[in-house]
Amino acid sequence: MELLKARHTLCKDERLSRRKIIEALHAQGASVKSPAIILVYLPCELPVDFPVQAMFSASKRLFKRAHDRNRVKRLLREAYRKQKNVVYTSLASRKQQYALHFIFTGKQLPNYAYVFGKMNDLILRFCNEASNASAVKE
Repeated sequence: MELLKARHTLCKDERLSRRKIIEALHAQGASVKSPAIILVYLPCELPVDFPVQAMFSASKRLFKRAHDRNRVKRLLREAYRKQKNVVYTSLASRKQQYALHFIFTGKQLPNYAYVFGKMNDLILRFCNEASNASAVKE
């Protein structure tokens, strides 16, 4: 698959925006939690060739100002963008597609190193759970 070459971009097709998929994700999705970030995921058929579509959010209750929420989401996107090849190689070998939603739940404005470390933990745990789920199905 040509999409898996080491391109560290996050194009529009890699972002989750379909309302039906988002509603199904929140209704039926499983989650992986770490301090400050929750990953909700759902195996589903996506309308694109990418193995994953992701979305990112920060709570308005925790971050009252829009520029703080935007900063948190920007940090989440950047940390995911740098580490998404781990997810892609893991899922592409099994020909699976997932919808992902990263939710920042920390109380304070984070720095990039903190978000990168938490995102790394979440991605590795997600890959393990996805591989275990595919092994159970087979």
